[in-house]
Amino acid sequence: MITLVYKIEVNGDYVNVVAVVEDAQLVYPGNYIDPPEYGPAVCKSGFYLDEGEVLPEDEDELIEYLNNLDLDWDIASDDEY
Repeated sequence: MITLVYKIEVNGDYVNVVAVVEDAQLVYPGNYIDPPEYGPAVCKSGFYLDEGEVLPEDEDELIEYLNNLDLDWDIASDDEY
């Protein structure tokens, strides 16, 4: 789940997104007794817009829209945001 959008770039019909995603990064690997724990991380992903589709302008609506896409996220490096 996205909590904050850092950057969105639209190149034609392709959209690059950099955002804070909950439970994206391993914080504690776990052991025999305790399960692994995950925390938020700055991540990147991308997707194609359908013809005529536009992104919501309101930040809350944009976050909801992106969360509904169920994107695959990768941890972003420092120079990507």
